[in-house]
Amino acid sequence: VNLAAEKNKFTQEKFAAELERLNVKFPHIVMAQSIIETGHWTSNVFKENHNLFGMKQATVRINTAKGTQNGHAFYDNWYQSVYDYAFYQCRYLGQINTENEYYLYLSSTYAEAGDGYVNLLKEIIKTENLKEKF
Repeated sequence: VNLAAEKNKFTQEKFAAELERLNVKFPHIVMAQSIIETGHWTSNVFKENHNLFGMKQATVRINTAKGTQNGHAFYDNWYQSVYDYAFYQCRYLGQINTENEYYLYLSSTYAEAGDGYVNLLKEIIKTENLKEKF
């Protein structure tokens, strides 16, 4: 058994634990973002790039990406993608303190679909019981 491969194997439970360990704000929303961006962790960007969020490689902030592949940042493993999202939150979301402020931020900056994206996030959080996971 390859222990490194087993440690790096993605599970929703490990993902939830890592979001908590890194003190990511609103982890239930972040997990819903990941579900949307990766099609429940089935997309090629996730499988090939280990990218949980469909993020592009950052150029103006600290990041953990190894480069760009398939138009998105790629990482050595999925953990690096979570670290990168945590860096993203630290850099841009310091003043955001409520879920509503976070949703407003996401609808105006993160997603091309705006309010539709936020509505989809809320729907996924409800149907997947994501709040209960944290």
